[in-house]
Amino acid sequence: MNEKDTSVKLFLNDKIRMGAIYKYIHAHYNQTPDVNQVAASVNLSTPAFCRYFKKQTKMTFTEFVNQYRITQAKTLLLQDKNISEVCYEVGIESLSYFNKLFKKITGENPSAFKKRYA
Repeated sequence: MNEKDTSVKLFLNDKIRMGAIYKYIHAHYNQTPDVNQVAASVNLSTPAFCRYFKKQTKMTFTEFVNQYRITQAKTLLLQDKNISEVCYEVGIESLSYFNKLFKKITGENPSAFKKRYA
């Protein structure tokens, strides 16, 4: 196998591995995604997974899951669901934490976001 074949194989393996991780997050974002479980599912130790994930996404696993949750929340808010409904639906247990996280990620609070698109 030459060097080019090796880099293509590594690239494809990363794509497959990241695909499995995204699939796991999509299936579990509204529960509490378990970093140990997702690491095991892609055959990495938890510390190796955390390093790998950060290198691939430039975010920690938790930051990524929170970003994903807020993206899902925006979609739900646009479907005219109320804020507390959305908060629990995306797997966040605390309304105040949801509001803080939403503002940190989007730059506005959920009610302002909802109002802007209403």
